[in-house]
Amino acid sequence: MTEPTSPTRPLVGRTAELDDIDELLSSVATGGGATVILEGEAGVGRTRLVEALQGAAGLLGVEVCLGRAVGPGAAPYALLSDALLGPARGRDARGPVVAELAALLEVLPPERTAAAARYARADELFAALVRRRGEQGPWVLALEDVHLADACSLHLLAHLAGDGALPHALTVMTMRGVPHRDELDVVVAGWTRAGARYLELRPLGPVATLELAQRTLRATSIGPALRGVLATTGGNPRLVVDVLRTAEACGVLERSGGVVEAVGTGWLDELEKVGRAHVDHLGERVLTMLGQASVLGGSFVVGDLAALAGEPVTECWRTLRHGLAAGVVHARGDRLVFRHDLVRTALYASLEEDQRRALHARAAWALRAAGAPSHVVAAHLERAR
Repeated sequence: MTEPTSPTRPLVGRTAELDDIDELLSSVATGGGATVILEGEAGVGRTRLVEALQGAAGLLGVEVCLGRAVGPGAAPYALLSDALLGPARGRDARGPVVAELAALLEVLPPERTAAAARYARADELFAALVRRRGEQGPWVLALEDVHLADACSLHLLAHLAGDGALPHALTVMTMRGVPHRDELDVVVAGWTRAGARYLELRPLGPVATLELAQRTLRATSIGPALRGVLATTGGNPRLVVDVLRTAEACGVLERSGGVVEAVGTGWLDELEKVGRAHVDHLGERVLTMLGQASVLGGSFVVGDLAALAGEPVTECWRTLRHGLAAGVVHARGDRLVFRHDLVRTALYASLEEDQRRALHARAAWALRAAGAPSHVVAAHLERAR
């Protein structure tokens, strides 16, 4: 049995992104202003990069105001309140603007149309708080999970973009590509026009994936069986760590001379839960189509999926774009490829047995009509029995 994994996921394979952020942080520390839009799929490491930013800012004596969106049901201005008010809410310790804001937020009704004047005043006060904050010295405004932000925070962020980068501030907004929201598109477009730097966090490569596993397990090497399972994560750091934690929980890891290996196959069923949990935030329609696509294998032609699903190609694309934005699939030439085989296997396993057989039968018909090789068609027919 190995030692427990580290409670904090190591940050590996992000040298280029860290260099970019360090450069921007240095420019802010000397009086500039900059904005970063940091996007990536679930579990790819956006929060870990923000934590690294906090550490670097601390070394430079730059204050970080951090807020995190909480999703549906959040109060008006919840994201900006979390970042800018925090423990000072309800006290006059940071001046009359904070005091008035705190009092105003207590009486705001849930709907903006019900108190337009009060909301307009809240917009004005938040904007003043943000713009004047730089007068106290350089600072960082880090807003996490902006894709889940309340509508009022998004409205104000879009408005602030009209004046360009906040003075003496590094503004960092992290987000996933989904869920898709028109209000978020307005924010991203506005800050892009204002010169924001776009950073996309991509999955780790094979070398960095193994380094993450070795550092997490405090191992000098990873055995071939465990390496094979880790390869199914597609380089997603959270999936890598979740696989390791699942293996530990199932008691299948063995250590010998610094090498950690997974022994046995009984734990593999538990990995299906890990793969499914990774995509639970997607809508049911998206999951249904991705489940159908999993029958076609690790990669598929959208026209074949359309024939399998009995839907027009345009409708399939409209649904699959959410999977593309979430990083579950990616385009490669004229086909789409599942980025994480662990997720594809979980989606396939979640199909009912009768449903799976029926889908294989329809896949055989669709692929035969499309001119697929006979052995590919025969494989689907075999699974349809």
